[in-house]
Amino acid sequence: MMTTTTTTLKPLIDEPAIVVQNEHKALVIADLHLGIEAELRQKGINIGSQTEKLLERAIKCVKAAEPDVIVLLGDVKHAVPKISWMDRKEVPFFLAALTEYAPVYVVKGNHDGDLDKLLPYAMEPELYIKSTRGFLFDGVGYLHGHSWPSQDLFSAKYILIGHNHPRIRLVSPNSHYSSMKPVWIRAKCDHEAVKKQYPDLSGWNDPWVIIMPAFNEICGGITFNSPNKRLLGPIASKLLRLEDMEVYLLDGTYIGRVLDLEYAPPGI
Repeated sequence: MMTTTTTTLKPLIDEPAIVVQNEHKALVIADLHLGIEAELRQKGINIGSQTEKLLERAIKCVKAAEPDVIVLLGDVKHAVPKISWMDRKEVPFFLAALTEYAPVYVVKGNHDGDLDKLLPYAMEPELYIKSTRGFLFDGVGYLHGHSWPSQDLFSAKYILIGHNHPRIRLVSPNSHYSSMKPVWIRAKCDHEAVKKQYPDLSGWNDPWVIIMPAFNEICGGITFNSPNKRLLGPIASKLLRLEDMEVYLLDGTYIGRVLDLEYAPPGI
């Protein structure tokens, strides 16, 4: 008898990480921005290296998920266009530690231009660097989000992207205070916009696009319910239907459509 599998997505509760299950199980995280502390120090914000803490969290997620593969959706490193001294030490350390648990696929982000130069040949059997245009794995599309995706990603049921570090600003019922929360964004593509960009499009599967929150908590992001938001990257800014974007907190709570969420300006 022929069997079929159904792709399921299950975020890890209270972590910006998601488990994708089909024939294989993938743990996906986005936007590590290793070494961002060096840039912050140049701006007068003194923060020690967070790489070991990020690795501890990532390994905790790996142990919880027990994945067959680990997918990193770009911006593994932070410094651009150069390679910082922190990159040379911490990026290979981080990736080598993850490959001890499962093969690692890295989709290059806009901060990862020289990532290949940081990786020792010893990692190659367990580490795969993928194009900025993304790749299909086990029926799911993976993309950082700063460049136009490969056309074949639209044949997937789901496309996972990073890059925007989505968050929302929530206001209390009495408007005495507000807070910023990292979130998951779920949206559909505008088929006409996709066809305009890809005239020879075939295999269209009307995919859900999931915009992942940044794994690194100190790298900021786009406030999606701000009236002045400017989404980053062509898939988020040109292809998604903004009117029906759905928002989920890291604990899995669905809180509505972006357009329906009241915005509180900073200072409230």
